[in-house]
Amino acid sequence: MYKLNFKKRTWIVKQKLNGVSTTKIALSQGVSRMTISKIMRSYNVFGWDGLKDHITGRPETVLHPNAVIVILDLRKQYKYGACHIEQILKRKGFAISHRQIEKVLVRNGMVTPNIKKQKPRKWVRYELPNPNDMWHTDWSYDPFTGKNISVYIDDRTRLITCYGVFKRQTTENSLALLYSGIAEYGKPKSIMTDHGSQYYGTHPNSKQENHLFRATLNILGIKHSLARVNRPQTNGKVERFFRTYKEGYITETFSSLNDFIKHYNEKRLHMSLHYKTPKEVWDELKCKPLS
Repeated sequence: MYKLNFKKRTWIVKQKLNGVSTTKIALSQGVSRMTISKIMRSYNVFGWDGLKDHITGRPETVLHPNAVIVILDLRKQYKYGACHIEQILKRKGFAISHRQIEKVLVRNGMVTPNIKKQKPRKWVRYELPNPNDMWHTDWSYDPFTGKNISVYIDDRTRLITCYGVFKRQTTENSLALLYSGIAEYGKPKSIMTDHGSQYYGTHPNSKQENHLFRATLNILGIKHSLARVNRPQTNGKVERFFRTYKEGYITETFSSLNDFIKHYNEKRLHMSLHYKTPKEVWDELKCKPLS
């Protein structure tokens, strides 16, 4: 379809004002006489502004300044993305789409538009059906204390069932932490770890059943699952927790590990949990019969 721009519409009006017939103008521009008449009507009502190009589609929604402040504050404090912020605002009674939130973040230089979307990765995400089907555990550096932190995280609900800070990463500390988790949330069916010496005999001639961690799990009737070597995604839930924890430390949103764990379990919405908190999902599933 032939498209008239502002310059051509202006030319048509000028020709018409100079006395050129509608038929000749229509033929020269390859449009109908009706189009010429519409252009002249717009000119007579709105003047030259009536000839400008009009943006098609729905007009952009203008957000209230207070809503913009809340969006920017959530981004600054927690580094949440647009979809995450959308769900938080929805819980507070505000219906603001993630596309509008994304525009606010881009305008304020808080995110960079992703022109070329990353292709989905090939690995398959797994999730067991019930709480306490499996706990994941590992060790990492704790930036709050300068010591070592270990956590146990439930596979289905992402709930941190127990955590602690220690000077040394030892098997004894890992087991002490496990006992505290069992006392509060019950015994898991299995525990996934990496091949660290706290959980696994690293000597070539080691018998794994004699390692203190494995032997204790056998006594407790808990299966010991090992993550694949050089495949951190296998134990990715606990690795992702450590990353989230350290991001929270960098933004100085939390004053201690205890503050962060409480926020993580009871307030932070998880995309993988359909924007519910770990505690909400844990409570919901614990009230249902096991799958």
